Amino acid sequence: MTRILIFTDLHGSCESAERIAGLIISERADMAVSLGDVNYSGARNDPPAGYSPKSVCSILSSVSVPVIYIKGNCDSEIDEMVLGKTFEEKRLMYLDGRKVLFTHGHRINPAAPPPVGYADDVIYGHTHINAVTEIPGTKFINVASITMPKGGAARSYAVIENGVITIKDIYGNTVISTKL
Repeated sequence: MTRILIFTDLHGSCESAERIAGLIISERADMAVSLGDVNYSGARNDPPAGYSPKSVCSILSSVSVPVIYIKGNCDSEIDEMVLGKTFEEKRLMYLDGRKVLFTHGHRINPAAPPPVGYADDVIYGHTHINAVTEIPGTKFINVASITMPKGGAARSYAVIENGVITIKDIYGNTVISTKL
């Protein structure tokens, strides 16, 4: 079975990128998905401590598993160029018999869902909180920022394996676990 590590909203934090690189190894991930906002922190957020977009790109380029990059609202063409990767608007994957949509969350979310039947599950970031929301036909799983969580959320990442997504804090403790 494929083990997928998911992270989001690094916002240029070198420390968070190093943490993700280590978690990819310790979680024995077969692949990873970045849900966006790799480098820039946006006009509403102060840059995080250790803000170093070039270092983030170098660290992420060195990970040993394939990484899918989803474009966030703070990502730009220069991020793609320096990282050497193309960012996708969204990615639909079939996992354990379910249609799982990976997106940043600024365009597709519980308030703006995809068309009925498009996806069974939507995994997203953007709001920097952890949440599971169900609307008829679709489960929405929001993973908090690994760098600057909001609303009392822990710095988080997630792992999908055997039809279950587990959101964990940066120490590996389970925050939320739910079936896809």
